[in-house]
Amino acid sequence: MNDKIIELYLNGIGSTTICKILNISKLKVLKILNDNKLINKEENSIYKTFKFNGEKWVSNYICEVCHITIECSASTKYYLARNLKLKKRCKLCSISGENNPFYNKKHTDESKNKISKSRIGKALGNNNAMNLLKNRVKVSEGLKNKWASGDLEKLRTKLSESMKDKHKNGLIKGYFRSKAEDEIIKKIKELGVNCEPPYRLSGKIFDIYISKYNLLIEYNGDYWHCNPNKYDSNYLNVKKSKTAKEIWDYDKNKLYLAKKNGYNCIVIWESDYKKNKNIITEIINKYEQIK
Repeated sequence: MNDKIIELYLNGIGSTTICKILNISKLKVLKILNDNKLINKEENSIYKTFKFNGEKWVSNYICEVCHITIECSASTKYYLARNLKLKKRCKLCSISGENNPFYNKKHTDESKNKISKSRIGKALGNNNAMNLLKNRVKVSEGLKNKWASGDLEKLRTKLSESMKDKHKNGLIKGYFRSKAEDEIIKKIKELGVNCEPPYRLSGKIFDIYISKYNLLIEYNGDYWHCNPNKYDSNYLNVKKSKTAKEIWDYDKNKLYLAKKNGYNCIVIWESDYKKNKNIITEIINKYEQIK
């Protein structure tokens, strides 16, 4: 077998073809060729251009279109050599205009359906383990236990500090505000009262703060906050990956924090606001009388 492999190789037949002819693995073919010193990577001119930068092997190739020298890197010499053989054009030349192999091509209805069907189940279907309630509960309980034991405290602190830095440096401009909240803010200002949206207190974000009344207003969407008039306590909010009771407990603790710090608090539910758009005027009038 060894002699046959060497004979074929010396006759100009590549290792991949030898594998097919003799029906053996490529690893075995390469080992035999290497043991007989028929393969010496270091003598190959392509390997002489490789340099190790401390992390990866690096070399260059020239784009056949724009003729710019492009750096290419990989974790091993073998992978780098393989990648360089495939590299013909730089990224910009590969994706622009007629140089793009998909230029001026469109999917047929058949190919669109095929792609669509191939994706079914990958995110929300049966192939997703988290689609099963028992798995979600198991993961949730595991995280709760880790949180309670303090195992996640370092991670929580790290994420908290990272978020604060992003807010401070302006990387996070704000947060999502619904159309109804915009209407409420506009109405408050029309009534001649200044308000501050959003308002941060001890790491928590409240929708609106009116300093004149030391009042925090929370606008709760019926779905996002699982309105108790519409949802049972064990209802799973898929978007938040929390049960209704978990959401209620979080909101309750949030309001407790505000009241503990001396703030007045009012919660406006989405369904109540839709039934009575004058609810904002009524709240302002109420606090004007108290004042």
